[in-house]
Amino acid sequence: MTEVERSLRRLQTDHIDLYQIHRPSADTEIEETLDALTDLQRAGKIRYFGSSTFLPSQVVQAQWAASVRHSGRFVSEQPPYSMLVRGIERELLPVTQEYGMGTLVWSPLAGGWLSGKWRKGADAPETHRASAMGGRMASRYDLSDPINQRKLDAADALAGVAEQAGVSLPQLAIAFTIAHPGVTSSIIGPRTMEQLTSQLPAVDVVLTDDVLDAIDAIVPPGTNIRADDAGYAPPAITDASLRRR
Repeated sequence: MTEVERSLRRLQTDHIDLYQIHRPSADTEIEETLDALTDLQRAGKIRYFGSSTFLPSQVVQAQWAASVRHSGRFVSEQPPYSMLVRGIERELLPVTQEYGMGTLVWSPLAGGWLSGKWRKGADAPETHRASAMGGRMASRYDLSDPINQRKLDAADALAGVAEQAGVSLPQLAIAFTIAHPGVTSSIIGPRTMEQLTSQLPAVDVVLTDDVLDAIDAIVPPGTNIRADDAGYAPPAITDASLRRR
């Protein structure tokens, strides 16, 4: 409640059209979250609300809870999705389509791996994300890691697909995400006007079945090359004490 009030003051508005929460809360029941968001909705401070990086089972649980309690429901979900991070195709996108939810995918360039700068035989580029985050994030760009080598191989092969299709790799990457019928929009994060103007043409790129088949051959549907690119790991995975008696 406090954070919505602060957001309204910063935005200088009396309501927020779509209020997107961030990550599931392991120590808060979903019913409590839905009740709080519904109170904000009924007060006119938010119009709609959505979830972010929920597991498919959590999306179903939230929809069921909203139905049973006659509360407001999540109308959107915000997961990571790219040609290198396709895990949501397996269950999440079918679930959001079943419930008529909007899906606002983030990181279509896979954290910079699909920017066109990562090519085999070239030095690893300096990445704003890795330098800004450091530590654990930096390790996800370490080319001595065999998994990152697989990402480099895939990114290089996808760059070849883009060249054959007559578009840039970033344009191919963004166009790929919005080509899926379960995706409503793709969230881009350009830092410069040049990056923005180079990415916007992706909205007009139409990918043929041959191009999509070529992408599938490089990164199979429903797979993430690197598991921690999924954006969220539940406590059952991150907390060892939950797996041991």
